Amino acid sequence: MSEFTAGNLVLNYHKKVVEASNPLIIKPINDNWSVFFTKDTEVSDIYPADVMNITSEVPVLYFYNFEDHGWGFTILYQNKVQSIFDFSYENDEIALQNYVQERFPDKESIELLYVNPDSDAFREKMIEEFYKENSKVDQLKKLIEHLDVDTFALFDFEANKIDKLKEIFSIESLESLQDRYSFIDNFKTIIDIQEMSWIRADRIENLLE
Repeated sequence: MSEFTAGNLVLNYHKKVVEASNPLIIKPINDNWSVFFTKDTEVSDIYPADVMNITSEVPVLYFYNFEDHGWGFTILYQNKVQSIFDFSYENDEIALQNYVQERFPDKESIELLYVNPDSDAFREKMIEEFYKENSKVDQLKKLIEHLDVDTFALFDFEANKIDKLKEIFSIESLESLQDRYSFIDNFKTIIDIQEMSWIRADRIENLLE
């Protein structure tokens, strides 16, 4: 069974601020971080709207990991989205489908790419043409266009830790990425949220054990 994790994270010394907003639950996951859930927190890649009020006082990291589909996070502070990273493992397929649909608006892209008898040959041709017009570097730039690694300073990260994050999110590192699972593991290790696994709104009872 694939992992589905999603929740709101704050530094432990901000725990009392969150408690004042009456969350459903808030609990430390390690010496640095606490996870909390509100009534609007779901198993989703979209941050909960009711968390935004809390961010007027403290920064919140909304993190999710849908193991076979992708992972990401949103950094929220002062009622604003400060940084977003959304790494969907289906991005390439979706981009290809959209490209084919634009090229052949009177036909179904899914049928052309996957169903027709000559789909394999057609798909290879479309992939080649797509990447002639849309380089891998261009796709990676879109992936990180709303990411601001420096906003992790809101969580008291020292410069060396932010430098490590900048390295794993660099175009060079992403271009040479071989193992998408090691990517998220590296991220979680750098920011010290290894325990943020199998934690989500519909399994709050697990945090009570």
